[in-house]
Amino acid sequence: MNNTDEIEFSRVRKLVAGYAVSPEAKEKILAQPLANKSVKANALLDETEEMFWILDHGLHIPFINSDAFTPIINKVKKGYILNPRELEQVADFIRVTRLLVRFFDKQRLKAPIVASYCDTLTILDRLEELIYQDIERGEVSDRADKELTKLRQRSSNLNTTIKETLQKYLQTKKYQSMLQDFQIIQKDTHYTLPVKASFKHSFGGNIIDQSNNGTTVFIEPTKIVHLTQEKTTVENQIYLIESQILGNLTAKIYNELAHFEANLNVIVDLDCILARAKYSHTTGGKRPILNEQNELQLNGMKHPLLSNPVPLSLKLDPTKHGLIITGPNAGGKTVTLKTVGLATAMMEFGLFLPSAAPCSIPIMTKIYTSIGDHQDLDNSLSTFSAEMKKMAEIVQKTTPSSLILLDELGSGTDPNEGAALAIAILQTLQLKGCLILATTHYSAIKDYSTKNPAFITAAMDFDLQTLHPTYKLLLNQVGASRALWIAEKSGMPENVLSEAKDFLNTGIFPLKQANLKFKNKPKKIKSLPSFKKGDRIKVPKYHQEVLFYENADIANQIVVFVNRTFETVPLKGAKLVRKAEELYPAGYNLDLLFVQDWQEYKFNKDLDRGSKKAWKKLKK
Repeated sequence: MNNTDEIEFSRVRKLVAGYAVSPEAKEKILAQPLANKSVKANALLDETEEMFWILDHGLHIPFINSDAFTPIINKVKKGYILNPRELEQVADFIRVTRLLVRFFDKQRLKAPIVASYCDTLTILDRLEELIYQDIERGEVSDRADKELTKLRQRSSNLNTTIKETLQKYLQTKKYQSMLQDFQIIQKDTHYTLPVKASFKHSFGGNIIDQSNNGTTVFIEPTKIVHLTQEKTTVENQIYLIESQILGNLTAKIYNELAHFEANLNVIVDLDCILARAKYSHTTGGKRPILNEQNELQLNGMKHPLLSNPVPLSLKLDPTKHGLIITGPNAGGKTVTLKTVGLATAMMEFGLFLPSAAPCSIPIMTKIYTSIGDHQDLDNSLSTFSAEMKKMAEIVQKTTPSSLILLDELGSGTDPNEGAALAIAILQTLQLKGCLILATTHYSAIKDYSTKNPAFITAAMDFDLQTLHPTYKLLLNQVGASRALWIAEKSGMPENVLSEAKDFLNTGIFPLKQANLKFKNKPKKIKSLPSFKKGDRIKVPKYHQEVLFYENADIANQIVVFVNRTFETVPLKGAKLVRKAEELYPAGYNLDLLFVQDWQEYKFNKDLDRGSKKAWKKLKK
């Protein structure tokens, strides 16, 4: 199975699926495997080419609508009767099948492969005719049954009679005073008039419903009761005849289920081919040339997922097994890898490539990628550990017909060890004969690729005049990483950049130490206010002044007396208005300030001094 997640081929799949008409085709495109055999890949491209020709000549291909047909087939399989709308869909499907056969028969000389698909389609003309005869505009047609026509006419006449009778009630003065409103209201199968509740016994008729507040009752007048009953009977007869017609048509479809399923499979296949052709046509695609010699040649290939991509051109002949790409970050190295991967995957998917001229693409049985951050948090693996685990699997499984795309191989660890590992991996892979494209910043890997004849080097172009990357790939060159330029553009201070440049030029480490002295200043702790019993204070919770009673059991909370009630409030924000010692004479009983009920207070005082009257009251 090809690994195409890291090159984002799933996004291309979704774009192609968006061009499909039927939901069944959309699902098939999203699940379609890549063709890793040349015969199959060429067959897909041949189909796309024929449909591409049809689109290029402005020919309109008749197709089924966007509604899924599979649920209808499944409903028939389970023994359910189809409704008129579903039967019309079946008839439309048959009609489209017939039109497709006719269309592709005319294009057989230019599109023989896709035309051959239609040779297996079964045209069910008679069934189509029966459905269109019995079903019209989403309901059973009057033409379907003579008795049905009569019953529908009878139902219509009864309906008219009922409404005319009710209109007379609305126009008769005798009843007008009894009505809550002058309109006919249908309640289920009953036609009613809104009557005032006070007249419900004198109006005459059956009470069908009443309003929520009980002021209005909905009465079916006596004069139309028998008419409504007759109408219900007629409508039941209509329902039975319609059900019989729908059942008969569904049974005929059931008998042809095998043909419908076979036809659907063919039409879905044609829809998939058409979707590939539409995508290829929209992107200005050119049919790629497939080869089995691991030759890769891109001619102005555009990354299909970027809005303004820089066209990519490169060539690897069978004597060269790898391309090592160097250059600055954000210069386009990773995009180059993904463009190559997408070109291969798209070809194996049967798509034309958005290129200036046809590209030569090798057939690959597997695409292996190591792009981006491989950190595996679930298994507690670092980025480097996860990368090495993945690389070990690639080295073990790769074959000569494998495409290997490696981004910043060996990074995330000691540069010397990482470069050594990377070189050893590249050497092992190239000896297996697979096709390798890798990006790097390591000088050792750059040197290795220039000295090993199995590799060629390439650099991402960098405009030294504007100090901007051009995103163009320059073959047979080695590029610098431009780390200082990227740091400068990212806002790095000039003194840091200057220090880095000096080290690059001299190799001497900057060893100057900081000479800073720190003064230990004690931190001022803001103290919270303290109050005494009876102090008049203000707290944020109340606009009025309150009396301080005591500190609460909870830290930084106080108990205050306000509106003859004790309340616990935060100490923070409390401010002293006037001290108790300034408000009251020495020896004053401050408890008197906090009396909530004076009668109770006096009663308790009388008990304390032994008042007989108070004790008698207590005993009572």
